[in-house]
Amino acid sequence: MKSSSSSLFVGRWQPFHSGHQALIETVLKQGKPVVIAIRDTPLSQKNPYTVTERWTMIQKALHAYGELVKIVVIPDIDEICYGREVGYDVRNIELDPQTEAISGTKTRKQNPPLHPIIWLTGQSGAGKTTLAQALKTELNAVILDGDEMRESISLNAGFSEAERDEHNLRVARLALVLAKQSTVVVSVIAPFAKTREKITEMLQPIWVYLDRKLPSTKTKPYEAPLHPDVTLHPGQQTVTEEVREVVKCLRHEFT
Repeated sequence: MKSSSSSLFVGRWQPFHSGHQALIETVLKQGKPVVIAIRDTPLSQKNPYTVTERWTMIQKALHAYGELVKIVVIPDIDEICYGREVGYDVRNIELDPQTEAISGTKTRKQNPPLHPIIWLTGQSGAGKTTLAQALKTELNAVILDGDEMRESISLNAGFSEAERDEHNLRVARLALVLAKQSTVVVSVIAPFAKTREKITEMLQPIWVYLDRKLPSTKTKPYEAPLHPDVTLHPGQQTVTEEVREVVKCLRHEFT
């Protein structure tokens, strides 16, 4: 009679690829149950798949094993600790060289890459919406507009620094999901440098700063970026010229 105890596999599975499948099937083919733990990694360029997407990948790849497979979600751990006499085995599963060579990085390169994310930042009234609409036409892009986002994913959010920060990060997470399908243009002020640093770490967007000097007040704060990818000067440039500069940067970054 086979043991009902399980083998535990822990990973990001970003994404779940054939190397992962081969590793886990070495146990499943013995008729032994497995528990696959998905680390709940925050969305980023290195971790572009949500927990639900990874769960679906695993379930689809291993559906033939039925109830032998159990999937759980765990926090984003950075280490696994164990002591002496833990009551279970810790073993390394040897794979053939060809399977061992498969890596998550290689698999991500084989999948369609994320499309560009262009983030338009600048004070209220600088011309972000007008430029976003022009870029939508030029690049066949999806637009995430700040006002529309506040009426949907950030409904009832306020305008304190913490609330602005959370609103911007919600938009960033949505942009990351949409970038799997299309170029994304974000037209959101993102007034604080610390928030833009978080967004850069998450998305690596092309930052386009619309440098139009307008009054900065307590209700309309703005910290100008020091090193944007593109600086535009509304009032001195036509929208066509602005689009041309953004597209030039885009071609340089993604070719």
